[in-house]
Amino acid sequence: MKKKIISTISAAAAAVVLIGCGGEDKTIELTTGLVKVIGTVPGTLIEAFCDDGTYYKVNSTHNNTTHHPFEIELPKAVNCRLVMTTNEDNPETKVVTQIGIVTVDGNGTLFNPVSDINLGHIELAMNRSDIVDVNGDGVSDDILSINVGGELTLIKLENDPMDKDGDGLINIYEDDDHDGKSNHDDEDDDNDGILDIDDDDHDNDGISDNDHDNDGIKNGLDKDDDNDGLNDDVDDDDDNDGLNDDVDDDDDNDGIPDVDDEDDDEHEDDEHEDDDHEDDEHDENITNIQPMV
Repeated sequence: MKKKIISTISAAAAAVVLIGCGGEDKTIELTTGLVKVIGTVPGTLIEAFCDDGTYYKVNSTHNNTTHHPFEIELPKAVNCRLVMTTNEDNPETKVVTQIGIVTVDGNGTLFNPVSDINLGHIELAMNRSDIVDVNGDGVSDDILSINVGGELTLIKLENDPMDKDGDGLINIYEDDDHDGKSNHDDEDDDNDGILDIDDDDHDNDGISDNDHDNDGIKNGLDKDDDNDGLNDDVDDDDDNDGLNDDVDDDDDNDGIPDVDDEDDDEHEDDEHEDDDHEDDEHDENITNIQPMV
């Protein structure tokens, strides 16, 4: 069995992932566009967190059964993860589950679909008593793995910025300060006394994280750096502080007034002064990718 490591993939153009099994190279062309992921669940919020920083969500459709259908569209050439939450409207009873994908070639939480995928019916826990949850934050400590057919590529990152401890659960649903609240629900993830909306140093190392939404993707590479589901190119409130950029004196919430900020979209690697996002051409680079076979 042969594996080829792709060091860097430019998502601005079509990407080709080479996977070798049984001594033969198999080429999968990852063209741009959208694919649909469908299935049925109990009443559920389905979220997708992707490597370019984009965020997608959809609620399943109630149909007076226990099998509520859902359909979520994801970008074809981007690696994504799925998280599903039952009782999503009740913070005291909601149950969060990280989804794993199992194919004939392997398993993992990070995948890149080549075509539409039907996950079938997913038996999600409705009660916290039905999951392993040591710290009681409502997030399952176990990955729920689903057998999936169809064309997709499982991806393994040697250093995954969205899963820093490598346990399969994305950073957003970890509990960094061990207070019984997941980062998603905690207004102060690191318990340093500074609300997350005002905190740009979540690891308390004295260096700015340059990551508004604390998803692990630096603002300069994050297409949705406030994780509100809107691409930054069309988002009128870049720092998600409730003020439109045209009246916000500090669009990127970096502490530097826009009048003095030479790079006010915080894309520090784009070298565009007085950025308005409109002239930026960012290639989203996915590094150290090893397709799993």
